[in-house]
Parts: sequence; C-alpha cells; structure tokens
Amino acid sequence: MNWIELLFSRLPVGMEKLGKQILVRLAFLFLIWLTGLVAHAVDGMTTQYISNTQIYVTLFGSGLIVLFGSYMVQQSLGDTIVSFRSLLKLDDSSFQELSGRIERYSYSFVPCLLIALPLTVFLSVGLSELQAALFGGIHAIWNLLVAFFLNLLMATGIWIGVSIWLTIFLISRQPLQVDPSLDPIEKFRGLTVVALWFSLFYFIAISIGLVMAFTEQSATPTLSMLFSPLLVFVVFGVVGILFPFYNIHKALLKLKNQELSKISEESEQLLQRLDEVLAKKPTRLTGDQTITIMARLFSLQFKERNVKAAQEWPIDVGFLSKLIGICLIPIISRIAAMLIIS
Repeated sequence: MNWIELLFSRLPVGMEKLGKQILVRLAFLFLIWLTGLVAHAVDGMTTQYISNTQIYVTLFGSGLIVLFGSYMVQQSLGDTIVSFRSLLKLDDSSFQELSGRIERYSYSFVPCLLIALPLTVFLSVGLSELQAALFGGIHAIWNLLVAFFLNLLMATGIWIGVSIWLTIFLISRQPLQVDPSLDPIEKFRGLTVVALWFSLFYFIAISIGLVMAFTEQSATPTLSMLFSPLLVFVVFGVVGILFPFYNIHKALLKLKNQELSKISEESEQLLQRLDEVLAKKPTRLTGDQTITIMARLFSLQFKERNVKAAQEWPIDVGFLSKLIGICLIPIISRIAAMLIIS
C-alpha cells in the first residue's frame, strides 16, 4: 500500500468500509485546518486565516479527492489486475511478474517525493517564505510545513493518475488471447471502468486548477474566461486515455485478420479435398466424406461471418459519451466560477 493508506491503516477503522473511511479522511483534513487556526490565532491572524478561501479549496477539495482516490486504488487495483488474467496470453510466472511490477510502482513513495520536492521549491516556497518561517512566527512555520504536505498530497494524486494510466498502458501492450468472434467490449469492460475512474479524478483535478487560476485573476477578458492554458491538459488527458485502447484495437485487428486468414486457408484445403472426393467414383464412403466436408465448410462460413462482424475496438459509444461528459467538467466549472465571481 502507498504511504497514505499505510497512515490510515494505523487507525482502528475497517479499511473496507467506504463511508467511515471518507469521514476519517475528512476529519484528518479538518484536524490539519484546525492546527492552522491555532497557529494563526497565536500570531493574531485569525481573521486572515478564516477568510482564506484557497486553503479550503486546496485542503477540502484537492486533498479529499487525493485521499479518496488513494483509497479506491488500494481497494481495487489488485482485483482489477487479476480480472485481466484470462485476456492475456501469459504464463503464471509472467503474469505474476507483471502484476508485481504494477503494484511496486503504484505504491512507491519515491516518485511522490520526487514530484513533491520541485512543486514545493519552485511553486510554493521561495526565499521570502523560508525567511518568514524562521522569523515570522508560528503561523509561518505552519504554512511551510503544510505547503510541503499539500504538495506531497498533490504529488501522490499525480502519481496515482500516472500509475493508473501505466497499468492500462502495460496491459494494452501484452499479448492477448481473445476470441475475435466474441464481443471484445464486454471482455474489456473492467479496463474501461478503470479508465473512466482515472478520467474522473484527472478532470476534477483540472477543474480545481482552472477555478483557482481564474479566481486569482483580477481582470479577465471574455475569451480567457472560457479558455485557459490548462485546457491543454484536457486534450492531453483525452489522448492519454484513448491511446491504450488504440493499442488494444491494433491487437484485436491483428487477431481478427489472423483468424480470417486461418479460415480462408482451411476453406481452400476443404474445397480441394471436396474436388478430389467428387472426382472419385461415388460410393457410400465418398458420400459420407462429402457430407462431412460440406458441413465443415458451412461451419467455417458461419464463423467467418461472425469474425467479420466482430468489433475491432474495446470501447463503445457508451464509453465515449461518458468520457465526453467527464471532459466537460473543467469547462463547466470554469464557466460556473466566471458566473459566480462576476
């Protein structure tokens, strides 16, 4: 498990109870906010702290999303990987190696720390903040510590998203063992659900960034109210989500062509055998052979129709419509912020 789940696993609360876990994590964030209130009250800055809306958005918005996402990944990652076992053409040792690699990088603390450090140094903490922490009182020290913690939390959220995407990508790059005549959409339903969960958390995070960037602008032109450089991440997210499914599409198309090629070769062989049988003198044996060959040819024709009609993409219109709806969250949130502030 990652460092967040390791922290909450120390508490006497069942990890499988979603409602209690949300309350515990919300209480944890409230406790952090309460320590900030005490620190600012000691330095006589209670009003400034309570009126600071950014701390509410960051702590109870982004922070709660990351804590909830961490819980969901911890609960479902192992079962999700196992659910793909029947779709992959891997032996047990290779599959165990793949699942172990996915769990190692998903739960690793090092990438979170490596992401958090530059976020803290270049975005949150400058020389003035360090001087304030040394000479500015208890609230300045609290600001410095919480800035690092929140950046560590955001870095963990980033790494959770990256690890989910890497899981989908790695699975999409493995050799498949899927009957091309069957519906691949149902076979890859679990993978599409994981992709939708990833996209939901990703675009909510983008929405929070868009709203916070908008509220910090004093005068905003009309076009920039609707569009922002952060919207580039919307396009990047859509491409990133669909790319692994394009890999699966290519694999399914390859399997489909291979199956059609096998059917074509077997049909040609059966037609040659049929010509040879028909060229012989009619007997009971040749009659039985003719019936057997004709039955097999009919079966191959039926199978060929099924294979040709089979879907070549593991996603359907339902998935795309849900993805489009999720993609609209950042745009809708930015418009809502524009209307509320104006």
